[in-house]
Amino acid sequence: MIEVLRTGLRKPPTGSGRVLHRSLRAVNLEFGERVVTILNRGSPLTPSSIILDTDKIPSVTTGEFDGDILHTDSFDALLKNKIVLALITKGTRRITAIRELLHNHMIPKERSIMRAVLLAEGHENLSVIQGFERAVMEEEAKRLQTCRSVEDAARTLLGLGFGLTPSGDDFILGSIGLMQLIGQNTESLRPLISGYNNAFSRTILLDGLDGYFPQPLLEVLQALDSGNNPDDKIIALERIGHTSGFDMIAGMYYTAAYFLR
Repeated sequence: MIEVLRTGLRKPPTGSGRVLHRSLRAVNLEFGERVVTILNRGSPLTPSSIILDTDKIPSVTTGEFDGDILHTDSFDALLKNKIVLALITKGTRRITAIRELLHNHMIPKERSIMRAVLLAEGHENLSVIQGFERAVMEEEAKRLQTCRSVEDAARTLLGLGFGLTPSGDDFILGSIGLMQLIGQNTESLRPLISGYNNAFSRTILLDGLDGYFPQPLLEVLQALDSGNNPDDKIIALERIGHTSGFDMIAGMYYTAAYFLR
């Protein structure tokens, strides 16, 4: 039996899990409305992921939990080394300072919704963007400019983009994190997210509404809250995915700016 290196899983789901998506380093098993991600060592930890040291992950096709044991058709794993990825706030930093710290990291990252946020604020030069990316950026910026609330932005951007977690979904996760950091209620987003048909994104966003976040994002939120310099944590978050980290930062920045209007 393999011992889990790290897991953020709070409560193992019931029933049998089927493969939703796989790669050489990860497999996502769908259990009803929740997805559990099994990752190879060194990967970022999320509230619904399990990190192992095994080369058998790509061969997994089914999974089922029996208490703290995960049975798959390739191996069994014991859920040890559980890490609580809950956001606990102290509220020591003002939102104006949070916005300024995030603004320092708002760069026109290629294919990131960050560019659309900058464009909506009048800070991005469209002349350097061409073709399909320009059309996407204009559409995202147009949608943001018509939003009257953070909830409007979530409804507008949910599912917008490409990949396992579209840019709009990562933006919303960052927004949820920032709202909880400053004491804003996020429950108004639950019906929208519960009905979302992207099971992988839905799991991460529901975890966020419950106050649990991927470790790199959680570390940024905690640094922003504590008054510590968050730059190193933000740079680490930016390394997640092609644009996922940048999109989360954009969501945090947009939300901080909204509550300063």
